[in-house]
Amino acid sequence: MNIVDNKVAIVFSDIKAYSSNLPYDPPERYPEYEGESLGPNNHIYSKIRECLFQLGLDKKNYGKKGWNPFGKMIKPGMTVFIKPNTVVHEHEENKDLFSVIVHASVLRPILDYVCIALKNKGRIIIGDSQLYSSHFDKAMEASYFDALLNWYRGQTSIPIECFDLRMNRAVRTYLYGRWGRDKIEQDPRGYRFVDLADSSYFKDIDPKRLRIAIASYKNMYKHHANGKHEYLFPKSFLDSDVVISIPKLKTHRRTAVTLALKNFMGLPALKDSLPHFITGSVSEGGDQYINPSVRKKIVTRLHDIKEANPYIPVKFVCAVTKKLLWESQRVFPFKDEIFEAMWYGNDTLWRTLLDLNRAAIYADREGTLCDAPQRSFFCLIDGIIGGEGDGPLIPDPVASGVFIAGHNPVALDAVGATMMGFDIDKIPLITKGLEDAENAMPLFAGTKEDIEVVDGDNVLNLSDLVERRDLTFEPHPNWKGHVELD
Repeated sequence: MNIVDNKVAIVFSDIKAYSSNLPYDPPERYPEYEGESLGPNNHIYSKIRECLFQLGLDKKNYGKKGWNPFGKMIKPGMTVFIKPNTVVHEHEENKDLFSVIVHASVLRPILDYVCIALKNKGRIIIGDSQLYSSHFDKAMEASYFDALLNWYRGQTSIPIECFDLRMNRAVRTYLYGRWGRDKIEQDPRGYRFVDLADSSYFKDIDPKRLRIAIASYKNMYKHHANGKHEYLFPKSFLDSDVVISIPKLKTHRRTAVTLALKNFMGLPALKDSLPHFITGSVSEGGDQYINPSVRKKIVTRLHDIKEANPYIPVKFVCAVTKKLLWESQRVFPFKDEIFEAMWYGNDTLWRTLLDLNRAAIYADREGTLCDAPQRSFFCLIDGIIGGEGDGPLIPDPVASGVFIAGHNPVALDAVGATMMGFDIDKIPLITKGLEDAENAMPLFAGTKEDIEVVDGDNVLNLSDLVERRDLTFEPHPNWKGHVELD
């Protein structure tokens, strides 16, 4: 990854829909294209190609047979890891699923240009650590990834692997509470912990108060305590030389937006070590909810017991009592409706995300942090259909018709959020990322004024972008009035 590369390309499409014709061939015979067939109506391919051109990748050879846009970062024999957003297999409100996950037509040109760079030598690995309750195989089917990869493997000699990065998956149980777990562990190369120690953004946070709703606080404490702040990564990712990230353009309940930085939430194999909130109200040093509440504190304690206790009767009693106490708000409303830090005051998840990005860039093959980046990074944000409102899992679709591409995840998030109509100075994930330039292992270099936005023939800064490209996304309800541009 080139930390100082703050150039971001944006390309708009008048056709705000994905190609429906497998295998999503290019619309014309480009000089560098090595395939046989064409897809005359596939504008997705041409717009992604335009993104690569606007970034100036292999500029001298553009329009020639030898154009190799990824050639500078991908060499023959390398392992390329592709991380798409396939977080769930269905939209809970039966709206457009592609407001939530990436469509396979976006993957096709990326595969083509990766194969051109590898020259039949190397390996491609595709993976995602989805929502705990999601079905990986169903998501691959729903996104058409499985159909595309089945076809593509017959067109190249380069091995293409695709598997679930999670170590376990949640399964429905009716004995108590909501979820149980099944082991998965599909990575053939195993797993490694990456310990950020004092380089973690949780360095000065009381680890006993860190929580994720789906796991035991005791498991969280195993990974965040006594100067240790570790995350479990698939070895297949750590063994990679290049990472290509394909996130969506959508809103998020805890971080305002989910773009390049947030997409790395889908890398760790173990969810138990991913803090989402700090227990308690704001005045109590937490961000779980706004105002102090005895009932919410008891609900949290009951949840902790249910998750940590191995005995089913205890789990059952805690689950029932928790439910009854929570429902008491119908008679005696809480002072605020916030719980599990799903609001603009979340002071936790941005720390987790910047930790994960630092680990993903600076950890070597064995999980040891190094002073220099250990792998190159490229990101393409899919905003042909974006998601607004109650993101990231049940957003309303937005026909935004845009791709955003670049090499620096912080710069990409700053551009993406600005285009959505949000003020990046009000989004901790981005502001803290921009401040990261002072750290020993930075994710960004310079200031936000150094971000260069290429929009066709125009080169803009973020201030220019506010005037030219405001898509006016509706924020998550709990961010409304707190994140929009003035």
